[in-house]
Parts: sequence; C-alpha cells; structure tokens
Amino acid sequence: MFFKGFDTYKSNPFSIYWKKNWTFQIVHMEGGVYLEAKGLGVSLRAPFLPNDNPLLAADRLIFREEKNRRSLYNSWKLRISNRKLHY
Repeated sequence: MFFKGFDTYKSNPFSIYWKKNWTFQIVHMEGGVYLEAKGLGVSLRAPFLPNDNPLLAADRLIFREEKNRRSLYNSWKLRISNRKLHY
C-alpha cells in the first residue's frame, strides 16, 4: 500500500505482498481506459482516470477485492457456526 506524505508517495514498509500473485495492465476497450488485474483465479477491471496514479489505482482495486473476499469468508464462517449451534 502507498500513502501520500509531503507531496510524494511513499511505500508502506508494513504492507503485505498483495501484488505477488497479481499481474496488472492498462487496457483500452469499449471506449474507455481500464486497469485490469489478473490473479488468484479471477480477473478484475476498473476504470482508469486520466489523472490517476497506476500504483494507487491497483492498490484500490485489490483492496476492494480483498474486502469482498473477507466479507464472503466471514459470512460463510458465521453460517457454519450458526448451523453447529442449531444441531
């Protein structure tokens, strides 16, 4: 992950290597420019704005996917624990 400090982007030394299993590319299709990420069995795509930083856009894209996966896992785990309580 990156954060902005004093008009420069600095790398977070405590970040997890989330980019390790992902590949990124900027593609032009359907009349727009998109950032495309492939990895871990999925393909993600998000609009890429003209004034956007590629590293921050990739970070946001993967972070959104990570939040979605974590939410799905937690709901599955809650459903399993509720099932065990009712039996």
